[in-house]
Amino acid sequence: MNPRDLLIERCPSGVPGFDDLCQGGLVRNSVNVLIGGPGAGKTTFLMNFLWNGVNKFNENGLFVSFEPDVLELFKDASTYGWDFEKLDSRGSCKFMKVSPQTSMSELKKELTRVVTKYGIKRLCFDPVSMLGSMEGDESKARQEIYDLMALFKRLQVTVLFSDEAPSQEEAAGVIMAGARSQFTRFLTDGVIDLYSSGLGGVSDRAVRIIKMRRTNHSRGPIPMHITNEGIVVLSKKGKGLGL
Repeated sequence: MNPRDLLIERCPSGVPGFDDLCQGGLVRNSVNVLIGGPGAGKTTFLMNFLWNGVNKFNENGLFVSFEPDVLELFKDASTYGWDFEKLDSRGSCKFMKVSPQTSMSELKKELTRVVTKYGIKRLCFDPVSMLGSMEGDESKARQEIYDLMALFKRLQVTVLFSDEAPSQEEAAGVIMAGARSQFTRFLTDGVIDLYSSGLGGVSDRAVRIIKMRRTNHSRGPIPMHITNEGIVVLSKKGKGLGL
């Protein structure tokens, strides 16, 4: 191991097998995006990250939701044995529902208030594409998201966005729907893909780290499962990681 790697502080996800792929976890205080299609496990991964933060690493979390009702998130999490309603009530993992009509300045002010009040160290957005829709002008939206990421750095939180994988037509540039969220993949420190074929079986799901700054990460894809206790990446430390 390069001695300089030891100087880079990590924020372990606690997801079995995942941290082995990226030298012990996400870079502390970095901004990362988790990409996948419907049913790939994005929201489950985000909640897994926050649940482990509180219960394994004593780090408070914040889940910012644009789409699902918070009560629905609590119900989904309970299927894995995660009682986020309890964590929310005691302030160790807060859930915040944001309207798409909220201005970016209002959002930044509220995020700063909540992060400061509750000592938040881990922050999740679901989905990041809604940030782009908060501003009508694409160039302004890009600048606003860049400023938001700069705010996260100042607040010293480790961030995970979720984003939908583009369809084949979008990837080919034929359809531009959701294009405003695409530049977040270039602005973020890390990009993680979740795959799901929908066919079932051992090879149905996989995770692949596309990029992660200051990290000698696995190139993947690495098989993963969603169990009744959350995400499990099927890898062994130091073996079969494609480094």
